[in-house]
Amino acid sequence: MTTSPRFIATLALAGAFASTSLSAAESGPYIRLDNGVNLISGASLKLGSVSAAALGAASSEKIKFKPGYVFGGALGYRFSEAFAAEIELDHAQNKVDTIGGVGASTFFSESLNFKQTSLLASGVYNHKLSESVTLNLGAGAGAQFCSTKIEEGSATETYGGVVYTVSGKRKSDAAFVAQLKTGVSIALAKNLTFDAGYKLRFVSSSDIYELSLSSATINGSEKFTVDSRLNHVLSAGLTYSF
Repeated sequence: MTTSPRFIATLALAGAFASTSLSAAESGPYIRLDNGVNLISGASLKLGSVSAAALGAASSEKIKFKPGYVFGGALGYRFSEAFAAEIELDHAQNKVDTIGGVGASTFFSESLNFKQTSLLASGVYNHKLSESVTLNLGAGAGAQFCSTKIEEGSATETYGGVVYTVSGKRKSDAAFVAQLKTGVSIALAKNLTFDAGYKLRFVSSSDIYELSLSSATINGSEKFTVDSRLNHVLSAGLTYSF
């Protein structure tokens, strides 16, 4: 049987069209929404010498946080089946559990809620394990904006028999953050995937409060600083590709 040149040309055009369609499906923008749990480890609360003396604490105390809720998402662009870049934005809140092994209420009259808003740019490598399952590996860097709710104002307090005039002011601070992440994507439909993953974030120090103290013998103004720390983010969500 002889194949006509017209039939061969038709097959070639169909193959080219199919190839173009597949390429378009594997590239383009996407949006992801997710939420999960944020854990903080390896942090210390640094106090100045005046604050430490007045509060009866060391100048650096280990600070432990309770697990917190995190929510956010990402806007990304898939350049090919394997490579993508994205901008991530999320917000987490973790309550302080203990400072130096002692309950936070010993030092502060109200519950301390440590807030972190992270903005990062990341590169992502995607490796297909099957037609519907993809392994994701990524790394990125950006900024984390930190603050906490500590009561502001002035008061007269007595510590160790010494009367102090104490005034405080909350501070918001931007810290550098770098991250490594891994996860898995499971296709639910042509343009929709379920995603679950883990992010390890390295965060620099953040000033959260400025305290002014004065007494008959001591006058000073110092910052409370949450030292460099690790954030462990476990999240799950959905990604829609355009």
